[in-house]
Amino acid sequence: MKKTIFVLSFLISSISFCQEIPLGDNFFKADLTVDSVTLGIESNQMNASGDVGNGYGRVYLSYVFTNKMETKDSGEFTGLAWTQAGENFAQASLQGIWKRNGKIFELYTFDNVTDGKKTVAKGILDFVNKTLKFEASQFE
Repeated sequence: MKKTIFVLSFLISSISFCQEIPLGDNFFKADLTVDSVTLGIESNQMNASGDVGNGYGRVYLSYVFTNKMETKDSGEFTGLAWTQAGENFAQASLQGIWKRNGKIFELYTFDNVTDGKKTVAKGILDFVNKTLKFEASQFE
């Protein structure tokens, strides 16, 4: 009985302290072209570029995809981004997870941008059509 009460107390306190990431402000889409892919033994690299909304202009992305936990059809990635909109420049560190879904790959990413904004995004990567499409939102 004591264990049951302890577990219930723990679950209730965990739920009550949960926080949601506030999404929706500054929602934007990014339609990018896969420029190159480099295959490796322990990782694969990909470069993509395109014009992005939300004041970022032209964007260049470089990703390193890995599967450190050796999971089936999924793994993690890190990367860097560089943007230019007129005279404004920004850089970002990219990190997240990927998973294969049929013929496409889904990317879930949290990005830290030098303009102070934090971005969360879901992307669809299609190697056959050389496209990477993101729906993104900034949070504080």
